Amino acid sequence: MKRENNRDEKEMITAEDITDIVLTQAEYYWEMGFNEFDFTCKIKGAEDVLHMREQRHDDGSGFVIHSEKDDIWERIARTEAYKLDDKLQEAIQYGNYHKRIGELASIDDCNNMEFELMEDDNVYLNKIIGKLWSELAAKKEEILGIDSEVVKEFRKKTGEMFHQIDGMSADEIESIVSDYIQRKIEENNLDATIVGIIVSGSRCRGIEKMGSDLDVVLEYKGNIREDTFFDLLHEDGVKIGGVKVDINPITEGKTGTLESYLPGIEKYLVQKKIALQQKTSLREKLKVQKSITTKSKKDKKINEISR
Repeated sequence: MKRENNRDEKEMITAEDITDIVLTQAEYYWEMGFNEFDFTCKIKGAEDVLHMREQRHDDGSGFVIHSEKDDIWERIARTEAYKLDDKLQEAIQYGNYHKRIGELASIDDCNNMEFELMEDDNVYLNKIIGKLWSELAAKKEEILGIDSEVVKEFRKKTGEMFHQIDGMSADEIESIVSDYIQRKIEENNLDATIVGIIVSGSRCRGIEKMGSDLDVVLEYKGNIREDTFFDLLHEDGVKIGGVKVDINPITEGKTGTLESYLPGIEKYLVQKKIALQQKTSLREKLKVQKSITTKSKKDKKINEISR
């Protein structure tokens, strides 16, 4: 960025004044040494359009950012311009991946995208990666046709109640487990295709105990038996963030689909939560009763001494 802090009588703009940034166009002119990006945004609440040009030079690189209505470039200080550049870089990373995820057409495409996201160490990508994981999981569901309200509602509750493991959300964990399962399928040349994966068990409702396993349900299609697949998936003793992963494979022809299986899991989890609440309530009552009994004994002893 090559500019001076030109200040005039116009109101100065800060990076925080610019919100709702959405990438609308990205053009990369590698041979010519520059890139151009367009964004829609709001500047102090008013709709506007930003245009950024990145220019590479022999001695480094620079950028300029202009707005369509009342140009901000001469009204933003150097430090604020760099902060705005950071926000725009995040929007670029999210916008490019968001567009590509929307164009994915197969599970293999989704798996390749997962690998790419895990390998991409761009600092700006890391700040919005969680949102992209969620979109990729939704895209997988769309491709596989898992669009029932039962699955959506179950996943929504998990998103609200799940306690992150080593900083990872349920969506991110499902992606990691999916990669592991796919690798086992390919390594063993199995007749199995992943239909859907979802975190289940006590952890999906935030009622786990210390040391509880991480339960994951896998719906698949193929000729391999559920019990055979179960043994194969557990032979490595997989752990995520130090937590043991318990993968339960199910098929439509035997145990059922996610849509038919999850209501039973939900019912069990509701009952377990109620039992835990009752146990906690009983523990608190006993604690209060013990406190009252102890106080009564102390009062009785004091009365006896007073006599």
